[in-house]
Amino acid sequence: MLNTPLISPLDYWILWSILITWAVLYLFFEQRYKWGSRLSGPVIALVGGLVLSNLGIIPLQSPVYDTVWDYVVPLCIPLLLLKCDLRKIWKETGRMLAAFHLSALGTVIGALLAFVMMGSVVDYIAEVCGIMTASYIGGAMNFLASVYIFNPPESISNALIVADNLVMAVHIMAMLALPGFAFASRWFKSLPDEDLFELDNQKGTGRNGSLDEAVDFWAPKPISIIDLGKNLSLAFIIVTIGTEFSSVFNNSQLVAGFKAGVDNRGLNILLEMIITLVGNKYLLFTAITVGFSFLFPGFSGNLRGTQEMGTFAIYIFFVLIGIPASIKSILLEAPLLLVLCAVIVGANVLVTFTLGRLFGFSLQEMILVSIANTAGPMNSAAIAISKKWNKLVLPAFLVGIWGYVIGTYTGYAMGKVLQILSR
Repeated sequence: MLNTPLISPLDYWILWSILITWAVLYLFFEQRYKWGSRLSGPVIALVGGLVLSNLGIIPLQSPVYDTVWDYVVPLCIPLLLLKCDLRKIWKETGRMLAAFHLSALGTVIGALLAFVMMGSVVDYIAEVCGIMTASYIGGAMNFLASVYIFNPPESISNALIVADNLVMAVHIMAMLALPGFAFASRWFKSLPDEDLFELDNQKGTGRNGSLDEAVDFWAPKPISIIDLGKNLSLAFIIVTIGTEFSSVFNNSQLVAGFKAGVDNRGLNILLEMIITLVGNKYLLFTAITVGFSFLFPGFSGNLRGTQEMGTFAIYIFFVLIGIPASIKSILLEAPLLLVLCAVIVGANVLVTFTLGRLFGFSLQEMILVSIANTAGPMNSAAIAISKKWNKLVLPAFLVGIWGYVIGTYTGYAMGKVLQILSR
């Protein structure tokens, strides 16, 4: 590694070009090549940033990175949630919404197990378990918000996302392979073809659609300049309102005044949690966006391009997150965090398939809700498409969106409870 990077921290245009170009490249690899989809785009992006920084090609710190963290990342949340119509989720997900909550329960149980098993060997265990609870119920968006909420040391958060993505990639590959095993078809029921495939009435065969299902899922859609303008305008307004409201609510004198009027220690702890909950801008971004979509479902439902814009913004983040991570710190920190993430995902899978079998859910439903929890809506929908489970694509996507809504709040509650238990 060079002592002085080849590219200066002040070479703004070069650094922006690298971030954007690498995000586009790994999106291309993920959608066009099997090895890319199996390894997963976030892993490819993270490795790219890690290699470039550790070879001394790009700097470890730059105002460009601060801009991404401070402005691009917050916009991800409203962009990804603007089409989150709770009525549509509850109406069109059917049984899968119940299965999703069973799977989310597995994540919560896994986080508690990880806290008990690894509390003595992992630093900031409460915060880490809170972050991973959010991530393994929602996805990358919830990981980002939770990192801001709990603010662990940079070395921990960087190593954590490496471990997170490696475990997530293994989990996706295992879920993809599961239907091919004989024991899976014996132990778990499968949905009949008419509940999985859209059948051609004349030929009685499933429609194949595009040869490349992942590309077909993200196929170009009609979008105009006014669509881009509306999406950005709404996202900026929501982030602005959330930021301003949180700054007012977090006023130190106001908080001190509230606490001074409460003598009971238990009530003080509860009050502190409520103040943090209402005063955290990332939680507010979620609440405001979901509230807007609920109150104006027609307007939100007609927005075009929000998912694509929000997803690409997250892809830039994945490039960025690998940059400040030193290989030495990852080798020291990631193995323990890798075990921690594996414990949480393992509990998610165990609870999902145990309770899912008990309550009569199908193998396909359990696979998709488990992936929706750990990897988010885009991955769960893409898996449904790749398996040609056509009728499960929309429910798989919608339950993942619901995970976006509840993931950060659940992770926040988990982290706070574990912080209290750690005292």
